[in-house]
Amino acid sequence: MGAQAHSICRGASTGSGGIPMATRKNAAVAATVAAIVGNSIFGFSFMFSRLALNVTEPFIMLMYRFIGAFLGMNVLALWSKKKNRQDWLRFSLNWRQCGPLIVFGLIQPVLYFLFESYGISMTNATVSGVIIALVPIVALAAGAIFLKEVPTAKQVIFSLMSILGVIVMTLQQSAGGDIKPLGIVLLIGAVLSGVTFNIMSRRLSSRFSALERTYVMMLVACVCFTALALWDNRGDSAALLAPLAQPMFLLAMFYLAILSSIVAFLTLNIASSELPVGKITAFCNLTTVLSVFAGVVFLGETINVVSVIAAAVIIVGVYFVQKS
Repeated sequence: MGAQAHSICRGASTGSGGIPMATRKNAAVAATVAAIVGNSIFGFSFMFSRLALNVTEPFIMLMYRFIGAFLGMNVLALWSKKKNRQDWLRFSLNWRQCGPLIVFGLIQPVLYFLFESYGISMTNATVSGVIIALVPIVALAAGAIFLKEVPTAKQVIFSLMSILGVIVMTLQQSAGGDIKPLGIVLLIGAVLSGVTFNIMSRRLSSRFSALERTYVMMLVACVCFTALALWDNRGDSAALLAPLAQPMFLLAMFYLAILSSIVAFLTLNIASSELPVGKITAFCNLTTVLSVFAGVVFLGETINVVSVIAAAVIIVGVYFVQKS
């Protein structure tokens, strides 16, 4: 995949294997759109997570989220087989070769969600927001080390610019509360999980389609979070079933399972098939902008001029990372 990106930059009429330049450009454009769509969906997921958590506790929410997502992925897999798709939506898994995909699914979403959730609970919104904002710059370094995708000086500068925008926006919502060292360690674990997800998705894209990678992610998350919910509630059926009687919870689950799990992760895996890790993770910072926007528009939260300027800085930084 790195060779594909380099052939595009050279402006050759064909790439490796004689693939037309236009085809590669179209794939890169589609992957860029996919990355924007995925991160935009994540931006609104915080609002729906709040709605769900007003009704139940985190493990039950995650259980239903990924049960719904896994059921939806089975529908997609059956459709892919029926249509005999041979592109990003191909589905022809050989389960004997799925060991790396199971590890992939444990890292994201299972470990990432656990690290982030407990890390946030042991720190505050400011610290957690600043640490999670480091994902793009850590990903640039990891991409250079593990995938030989060396970023340009402009990409590093504009990535740092975007991260600065996230930090400023986060500080505008400064929150108090105790900050435990373990919480910081867990948040760093979330950053490393997020970066590892992008590195692994890029590497696995040569063996497994985006649909296959996403399918196993949803399967692993479904099994793990269902087990955690059952263990945490000691099999209390009343607590497990109670949220299903709440229409707001069902609405939140539709968004979180179908859009924020299936569509968002599928589009990110599509993007990983074509784009360098540094370019993909630059879009992560759009999530901060859209989550603040969702809070202002739908939840009546306030925003100040500094946050608006910070949002503009984030968008400009992301744009020029892609252009560099």
